[in-house]
Amino acid sequence: MTECNPVSLVDRNRAGEPREVGFTLIELLIVISILGLLAAVLLPNIFGVTQAAKETATEATMLRLSVGCQTFERKHNYYPPDDLKWPEAEKKTPWKPDNGQNTGIESLICFLSQSRQDGEDLGDLSDRFTNTDKDDHGVEMPTLKRKDRVELADAWGTPLVYFGKFGMEKQQTVAVGEGDTLFAKAKKREDGRPYGDGKFQILSAGKDMIFGTDDDLVWPKN
Repeated sequence: MTECNPVSLVDRNRAGEPREVGFTLIELLIVISILGLLAAVLLPNIFGVTQAAKETATEATMLRLSVGCQTFERKHNYYPPDDLKWPEAEKKTPWKPDNGQNTGIESLICFLSQSRQDGEDLGDLSDRFTNTDKDDHGVEMPTLKRKDRVELADAWGTPLVYFGKFGMEKQQTVAVGEGDTLFAKAKKREDGRPYGDGKFQILSAGKDMIFGTDDDLVWPKN
């Protein structure tokens, strides 16, 4: 009589089935740990590149404005005012009064936008225009073809600040939206004199979006 195999028919069928493949808990933990390590290594580098690109874009905007200031100075023999007022008493304009917020950069854009000969056509920077204090200029700015009194923002969305030759010691109020305001003073060199002394200064709050900290960007750089 033939001996019976101890493995049952059911067991033989199961033994012939393909083994299910999957991750164990330990394997999943190892994979998660590796992904976390890669993120810790790569994300700071990616973030750093992004911030560097924003700094470069902001400085490019500041350079455009600086070129406009030089053009304006060659025509008028002075740099654009930061108070929306022509130095010549005989020049009267229908511009609405200033509301005390974002005055410097609004003034700069206004004076540069009177004509191509007065400064710089900034129309191609419209994606950087803001109007955080919601004010109106009263008349259309010739090269921009718009009546709202706009500012130019840096790459982080904070309005730039412009200080004219005679406004370097004056604090400016910067509206950043929803009733929030910041205060900005001209950035100074180690010798205590402001950057751009005797000419003008353009200032960005930088990546922390706060004026007066080490990451502020300034133009000119001397």
